[in-house]
Amino acid sequence: MKEVEEQLQWLRVLMHYSDGVLPVGAYAHSMGLEGLVQLGTIHDHQTLRQFLLNDVLDALEHMDLPLIACAWQACREGDRERLMELDQLSVALRPARQLREAVSKIGRQQWKIYRDTWDRGSSDWDDFSWKFSQSPVVLGLIFEREGVPLQGALWSIAYQTFSALLQSALKLLPIGPRANQLLLKEALAASSGIIANAKGVRTEQIGTSNPLWDIAAMQHTYSKARMFLS
Repeated sequence: MKEVEEQLQWLRVLMHYSDGVLPVGAYAHSMGLEGLVQLGTIHDHQTLRQFLLNDVLDALEHMDLPLIACAWQACREGDRERLMELDQLSVALRPARQLREAVSKIGRQQWKIYRDTWDRGSSDWDDFSWKFSQSPVVLGLIFEREGVPLQGALWSIAYQTFSALLQSALKLLPIGPRANQLLLKEALAASSGIIANAKGVRTEQIGTSNPLWDIAAMQHTYSKARMFLS
């Protein structure tokens, strides 16, 4: 029993960073969802479902999941230069300044919490500093250092992404908590295939384009009234 418990120590970190109330500021960002609601692109349960299963899955498959997989592997190999390159790549892949900054703000808080908690007392990374602190890359490093299997790291970021968007949707759309949870379950079920494939994506294959999502995020900054920062 003790041996099993020791083998599952990584679950503590995974659960900590998958917690929706982790104080990283994610609650203040809708990641462009509010902008899409303001444009009328998303206005009910069905259009939200389409957004999650098409646009968000595509972004996870071609961007965030491969980024966390590459960062996890770079940390395993001790390749700090590679981590910095991935951090810069993550920024370059996000045309909308609002989304770039939101992902960096969340990543900075995730790193700060890690240094103050699980990494406290360790000097291994005292001389390491991020330039942009993009969340998928930061999490890839944290999870690998704490022994979280790559599969667990990928599931965590998929859960965090859908959960955060659906929490924002509760405030923006006429959708109840039960319907919200059904959508979360459906979105996670649809993630199985892309999570299995994420480990094989090469760096030059990372990236996707969603002009409407980017435009909605950009226009959101100049809205007369808004609930979220992004």
